[in-house]
Amino acid sequence: MPWFSTLFGRDTIIAAAQTLMLDSSIAQSTLKLLAHYQGKKDDEWREEQPGKILHELRHGELVRAGEVPHTPYYGTVDATPLWLMLYADYYAWTNDQITLEALWPNALAAMQWIDRACKETGYLAYYRKSKGGLDNQGWKDSWNCIVDRHGHLAQGAIALCEVQAYVYAARVRLAQIARLKKRIDLAEDWEESARELKHRFNRDFWIDDLDFCALALDGEGKPVDSISSNPGHCLALNILTPENADSVAERLLAPDIFSGWGLRTLSSDSPAYNPMGYHIGSVWPHDNSLIVAGLRSLNHIDAATEVAKGIFEMMNYQPYQRPPELFCGFERIKGVPPVQYPVACSPQAWATGTVFHLLQTMLNLVPDAPSNHLRIIDPMLPDFLQQLAVRNLKVGATVLDLEFERSNGTTACRVVRKRGNLRVVIET
Repeated sequence: MPWFSTLFGRDTIIAAAQTLMLDSSIAQSTLKLLAHYQGKKDDEWREEQPGKILHELRHGELVRAGEVPHTPYYGTVDATPLWLMLYADYYAWTNDQITLEALWPNALAAMQWIDRACKETGYLAYYRKSKGGLDNQGWKDSWNCIVDRHGHLAQGAIALCEVQAYVYAARVRLAQIARLKKRIDLAEDWEESARELKHRFNRDFWIDDLDFCALALDGEGKPVDSISSNPGHCLALNILTPENADSVAERLLAPDIFSGWGLRTLSSDSPAYNPMGYHIGSVWPHDNSLIVAGLRSLNHIDAATEVAKGIFEMMNYQPYQRPPELFCGFERIKGVPPVQYPVACSPQAWATGTVFHLLQTMLNLVPDAPSNHLRIIDPMLPDFLQQLAVRNLKVGATVLDLEFERSNGTTACRVVRKRGNLRVVIET
């Protein structure tokens, strides 16, 4: 059984997004359940605020005694924009008008929370308010993971780079839905906010002497200038300029970040680096799957394939070939298996979701169910996978089977069966 059989906001959303190709009902259930628990009032103990998506829900003795705030606890900075991104992605796969309409008030409340939270500095930041809460409230939530190039812990309210990319993507995608709903006023406001955020982000987060994106801004607005995996989440979301995105993509494949098995959470050159540290040098499959999607979106296909291959080969050494929550960041040595993290969760939702997310990235499926359209853009199987069949893929009301075959370094795609009138365009 999983060790943490409970509802998490961020983790559940990402796992649902990773598996949209497999089963969109996971995303629908996730959206509805988290909307049910969406924040309704200001409660400092639980860090609840109106419109905010929860971090974690617990049951049991400590909760009943009021010793912990997880009833639920809302101390997460990224679950709310991630919920909005999933809301848009789910609609793109399904054209589910009923769910879109039912959750529209929740989407507006979530965006209003983001706008209020960004009002002071223009960035979405966190700072612990509850004595029972988390010091760090991004996906890297251990106490010692937000460090600068000298290994010093960041102080004050922390604005993580990837969180700003999530906000940017949420505004862009929700603006597209607002236009469909004839809410041009909202669409224009969100598009303008997104453009302004992108401009400021590339100014404030860019570290000129490293030619890389900062991990975060600290409470004084200064860059937390370590080399980490976080900027890799920005690559697929279009918040970086093309030049900056290419620089980040190339830097992530350097040996201090890429271990050979996967991308480390923190550069091995950092004074804070520990290959057995939870977020300071270990490798997380879900983190890698998001970065691979970004590399692929920039057409860094060889780099994306190399990282994906490392993750898949790591799985061959795991019990049941099951990807763990994380593993140690030691350098890959020929003939030596990856070093396991002693207490990594396995099974774990977003680690398992990595398998499907990597497959979708390789095949480069771009659904647009509202327009009855599926694009398959330059699919590329890695050299260890010569053939791949996808059965019962559902896009909107259409179900189809696809077959992919690699030959002489290129991948061909065939539509084998299709029930429905979906337009499938294979682009090379």
